[in-house]
Amino acid sequence: MQPMLYAQTFADAEAFERRGETQRALEILYRLAETTRPENNQYFLIIDKIISLETDIPKLLTSVEDKILRIVNVDQRIQLLKKMAVLMELSGNIEKAGHYYEMIYRLNSSDENFIYLIKAAAINLETGNIDKALSLASFVESRARRLVDLQKAKLLAIYIDILQDNRDSALRKMSQILDNKYTEETLFIIYKLSNWHDIRDTREKARSIIIRTHNQRVLDELNIYQKPLSPLFLFALSETSVVDSRPITYHAYIQTGLFSSLRNAENMRERIIQVGLPCKIMETPRSGEIFFRVVVPVETEREIENYNLILRNNNIESFIIFN
Repeated sequence: MQPMLYAQTFADAEAFERRGETQRALEILYRLAETTRPENNQYFLIIDKIISLETDIPKLLTSVEDKILRIVNVDQRIQLLKKMAVLMELSGNIEKAGHYYEMIYRLNSSDENFIYLIKAAAINLETGNIDKALSLASFVESRARRLVDLQKAKLLAIYIDILQDNRDSALRKMSQILDNKYTEETLFIIYKLSNWHDIRDTREKARSIIIRTHNQRVLDELNIYQKPLSPLFLFALSETSVVDSRPITYHAYIQTGLFSSLRNAENMRERIIQVGLPCKIMETPRSGEIFFRVVVPVETEREIENYNLILRNNNIESFIIFN
């Protein structure tokens, strides 16, 4: 393809995107993806734009995954796999997200990419593949040099100990961490695990440290959740520290869309409002990218049932996420 023809055609796609005509933009981009050679840098730009605009997750998986693997430049391939992994995780396709996170590490097994194996381990734990989760966590623990990676791997192993009723082992490992150097995030996770599973020694030790180094408000916020939540919630390791979090108004949301385009998110919000439901857009930073969740806030199980029924009747796909 001649450079001028590419520039003109790609510019047309961008023009459609700016006008909010996403499907027309995607038609051009999919056509370009079939006619541009994978070793061409333009190919990377096309695939990247498709991932940014496509909201049909099954279509994205069937049409893009194999194209990413054709890209010769490893850094570009990793960049797109990161974006795909985040989209899969945020849209509920967590097994696929775990697969992509493992692929990222295999493509570049540097220290800074241990975080992706930890993410994959948490996802395997979430889906019940405990042996795989423990294998990945043990691999990281045996090789990690950064404290943050080492402790996240240890925490995953501790959580597995608790699930398998090896409480003495979990208590011993948590106590060893608290008696030495630890991150703030590690401290908070140890407190939550000890509190949820009534491991009193480490709960009281972590509690006293939090009161001494932070304040009662932080402890109160950690106490909001009184029962075990999913491994992904515990290890997802949100971008915002608990210390900086604001008072929680809603404890759950019904997610109706995930977009990398604010315009597309706003269009979905208008659609939700037109069917009579409250709606908000939440910015979600992940791996240097900003994604926009379109969510319906809920406070009770009855609201979840009623709102989901309204959404289904209006052909709007949704699933529950916790705050």
